[in-house]
Amino acid sequence: MEKMSVQNLKNQSFLGHVLIAKSFKARTKGLLGSKELPDYQGLLINPCMQVHTIGMNYPISIWFVNYDNKIIRIIDELKPYRISPCLFNSHYVIEFPANWAEKTGSNEGDYLKLFK
Repeated sequence: MEKMSVQNLKNQSFLGHVLIAKSFKARTKGLLGSKELPDYQGLLINPCMQVHTIGMNYPISIWFVNYDNKIIRIIDELKPYRISPCLFNSHYVIEFPANWAEKTGSNEGDYLKLFK
């Protein structure tokens, strides 16, 4: 999988490195089978409008992002065995460690920059 870095353009904070899950197999597997998600690591699922944590043993932060790279919804702690809402205007989702938005000062409405 391709790896990119993510920055919040509003507060200029570095959010982390993300693996990009584009294939059907990679998007379906997601983080299933992982033991934890370390700080400054994430998974970008593209395309994606909804995620779940069924089969996971730890909570994660879910960021729904539109085609303009604007964060349209953050669920900062989706607990295991939950299903997120479906956001039809979401282009991709980034999964970060739980409470990552709070820790990085990121909010809905902020814009992201993806770079290598």
